[in-house]
Amino acid sequence: MAETATQTTPLLFDDLPVADLGTISIRVFVLPPKPKKGTEKQTVLPLDVEEGEEFMLDDKGATPLSSYLEAGRGKRCVVYLVNGQRQEFDDNGFIVQDLGFRYLRARMMIMIDVDGLAPEALGKLMQGSRQGFYRGAVREALTRRIIATLKSDPDLERLEQEAEEAVSELSAGDEKVKQTLDQLIDAHHDKGHSFVDGIGSAGDVHSGDELGFKTVNKGGVVTLLPPSVGVGADYPVLTSQPAASIIRLRPNQPREIAIKSIPSGHWAAVSQLIVEGDSKVLELNVKHEKLDDHGKLILNFNADQNFDADEFPVRATVKITARFNGIVEPRRLELSVLTRPDVPSVDPKLVEDPVKLKVTSRQPVNIRLGDTDTHVKLRWDGKDKLVTDDDPKWRLSAKLLGKGAQPEMNFADPVAGRFSLLVSPRPEWQVGERLTFEVTASGPRGRQLFTSFDANVVEAPEPIEKDEKAPRLVEDEFKTGTMRRPPYELKTISRDEYQQQCWNEDEWTDEDAGAFVRPTERAPLILIINQDMAALRDFRQALAKRNTEQDVQRKLNKYTSHIAFHLYQMYQATIGKKDDDVDAADKARRSEVRRVALTMIKLMDVAEK
Repeated sequence: MAETATQTTPLLFDDLPVADLGTISIRVFVLPPKPKKGTEKQTVLPLDVEEGEEFMLDDKGATPLSSYLEAGRGKRCVVYLVNGQRQEFDDNGFIVQDLGFRYLRARMMIMIDVDGLAPEALGKLMQGSRQGFYRGAVREALTRRIIATLKSDPDLERLEQEAEEAVSELSAGDEKVKQTLDQLIDAHHDKGHSFVDGIGSAGDVHSGDELGFKTVNKGGVVTLLPPSVGVGADYPVLTSQPAASIIRLRPNQPREIAIKSIPSGHWAAVSQLIVEGDSKVLELNVKHEKLDDHGKLILNFNADQNFDADEFPVRATVKITARFNGIVEPRRLELSVLTRPDVPSVDPKLVEDPVKLKVTSRQPVNIRLGDTDTHVKLRWDGKDKLVTDDDPKWRLSAKLLGKGAQPEMNFADPVAGRFSLLVSPRPEWQVGERLTFEVTASGPRGRQLFTSFDANVVEAPEPIEKDEKAPRLVEDEFKTGTMRRPPYELKTISRDEYQQQCWNEDEWTDEDAGAFVRPTERAPLILIINQDMAALRDFRQALAKRNTEQDVQRKLNKYTSHIAFHLYQMYQATIGKKDDDVDAADKARRSEVRRVALTMIKLMDVAEK
């Protein structure tokens, strides 16, 4: 009998079938920022500290994480554990570029325990050399699950916003400096060979990394939108001051917002001003008044003593519509309003025998399609250990009511009685679909607590498609409605405010000249100039000895505007690019702007002499 020899190809890691990958456990630690100078507490060393061990208790590292990491400068701040041992790690580039938490990168650690994975999945990850995980399908699925879980986490978003607000509270730059900077930017584009049409200006509901904005006609209303939306239209348009894509409120504290036109001279032609509040947020009170040169908006979130503090933050949208004499289409501006208190809510009293289970997210909950989970906030009066112990007395479960397949749902561990349900949208769900979910807490002796919530399926946020906008050569004038200067804020920082993140470091120094902060959904591009840079301070003192006060200010304005312009150009160079090493790239940018500042000061000093 003849034998047939067959040659088999070795089975690759990615070809191994895994029906169920199993589970992972994710723990996130966010350390508090460094205290301001003068408020530090003296560290008391234990009496049994041996000689040479003091460094283990030293809290003077470059970042709050320094004493907790195997390697400094944000290295290995995301670790993957197998049997309690680190087997794989990521750097803070994962936190910045994949999760989007730029302001938390110096304070955030993530631990992922993969012991719950199926043996086949764990086998795919492990290499014989034990040098990290195998970069295959399971590793990619692991990364996607971590991003989906953490990217929209409400607590992390709140901490990111708090850190971002510290930057927004810096002093605004001089108006003359802004005018000079605007001229430099416009001249830069006029003499260049290309430019990029980009996303909205300050006050617009859209924001992003692209430059400039275009007014478009959308359904008979002209507003500021990306150039890919609607049809081109002409000025005027509406904008807001303060120029921010999100207006932040504190409960029961009125805030005044100015509504203006671009160009400003067109405001005199406004014949009608209509302001619409958010019908889903009845607590938000909106008053408006049309003045001679602008519109005045007063926003106040009325939270009485019975308002559930766990519902914060509350998001709302306010629509402003204006009609101009002689112009057919009305002009529209939408403001996103975020309300949350200054202080967190007081931890509730928790018991061994819980009787309450409640959904604290504002309903209906918006479940976004796409790859990111939706976090639904809940609260109960049971102690955390009832569900977090190794042998928990209570278990949490959730299900979608009605027909249809169940989505993937997971619970975060409760903290002070508060926890989240993570819902992964199913691909067959349609925008506008209304869903009802039921959450159950099951305890001993057959006890059960029930609650439910309604949800609307909404579209996923549109990604920023940089590749679709190619540079183009233009001659003469640009199309009507195109503005090449991006929205930005110019800020100055002094020694008293050095406890801010500066490039790859946790705080500023006298050697730092400036920095830029990339735009986000909540804020435009921010250019920061250090007024107390050592070389600039010495130059300012030298100028004062041989110049009038006006001449000194004029020369300093020239310096500030040119350094801000260089920061603007540095930011332009980052658009559409992803840094392989975030810290190394920021370190290089930090050195570059310092070199440019020193060169600028030297040239001005030589010219002065």
